[in-house]
Amino acid sequence: MMNQELDMFEMGKRIRDRREFLKLTREQLAEKIDVSPQFVSDLEYGNKGMTLRRLFTLCRALDVWSDYILVGTYPKDYNEANV
Repeated sequence: MMNQELDMFEMGKRIRDRREFLKLTREQLAEKIDVSPQFVSDLEYGNKGMTLRRLFTLCRALDVWSDYILVGTYPKDYNEANV
């Protein structure tokens, strides 16, 4: 079993990096996940957490696995060519 702690700041950095990679503004991402741009900002700075439902919606909007957002890794069977 992995013994990792969730780092809200690092999670936020991964969210911001992915959003920027996809060339989305905070406003555009906020619209996709039905939150305010301020909430997206709070996520990116590690000031707020989110529900499991919101994490699911965020991952779909950013086209990433939850493992990546939570701990910065992908599942062992992840194949980048299939994304």
